[in-house]
Amino acid sequence: MESVSEQPVKTVVLVDDDDLVRRLVSRVLERAGYRVLAATSGEEGLELVENTREADLLLTDVTLPGEVDGLELGRRALHDRSDLKLVCMSGYGKEDLADDLARIASSAVFLSKPFSTVDLVETVNRLLDGAPATNDVVQASESASGS
Repeated sequence: MESVSEQPVKTVVLVDDDDLVRRLVSRVLERAGYRVLAATSGEEGLELVENTREADLLLTDVTLPGEVDGLELGRRALHDRSDLKLVCMSGYGKEDLADDLARIASSAVFLSKPFSTVDLVETVNRLLDGAPATNDVVQASESASGS
């Protein structure tokens, strides 16, 4: 009898209003073995986090339409779920967001757009494998293709 995977599938809540980015990131993470729940706004993302207790990581764009941007989404989500891992992504530099990100959580990670698929998967793997996060900045790899 074959054994079932010892590790449960980890769930990522992905929030990005750009359809192309959302589909690409979803596909990359699903191929890496994650369950992905996607939303297009901060309000939808917050609803997913609140209604999906098995969510392990929130991956959100900083700039989102509506009343709840990515930073506010992260703040609210971590207020209710301190065990949730947080990755904020943006085309703006970390310098512009460092103070806001630090106020949300010292363990929040910043992923700079554009990023490679390798950087994306390595960042998510590291956080969900329990490696300590230190408000890292992940820059796009010059030699990597596909963002």
